[in-house]
Amino acid sequence: MTLSLRERLELMRQGVVRGYIIPSLEERGYIVSGWKRPISLEDKILRDSGWEPIYTRFTSWETYRKDQPLYVFFNTFYGDVYEKAYRNCFVEFIINAPNLRLKPSLIGIFTRLNTGNGYYWKHRIPIDLNYPEACVRDIDATYDELALTLSKEGVLKQLEEHEDE
Repeated sequence: MTLSLRERLELMRQGVVRGYIIPSLEERGYIVSGWKRPISLEDKILRDSGWEPIYTRFTSWETYRKDQPLYVFFNTFYGDVYEKAYRNCFVEFIINAPNLRLKPSLIGIFTRLNTGNGYYWKHRIPIDLNYPEACVRDIDATYDELALTLSKEGVLKQLEEHEDE
């Protein structure tokens, strides 16, 4: 089986994420969730032959969570294939509530993850996999900061109402 450069880079990123970052986050209370990140329109690129996926056959769509309402997704496929690209990865913090209307004060902090039948809100940060301990601290701190911001803005109550619909 021959691997493309994109696939090799993704596997290298996943090695660091699965080998160190996820076990360290699990020690901090994160667990695997049953919800999978939906494939979005930004996961594809338009070529002459049509829409082609950026993700590879090795992409894992599983998410992790510490508490409601955020889910953590390691976007190991997104990124260019350039020198030392293997060390860059994106972490997405996703609100698992399709088509939720956010307050204007949160737009910009969160951007849309557009899917074929709606959208989800996400916040994305880059991490440098050369420093996995710093990655874990950044992910945990960002998670807590976003959860606090959502709480202050009344989104938790909004999510409860959204679930009742």
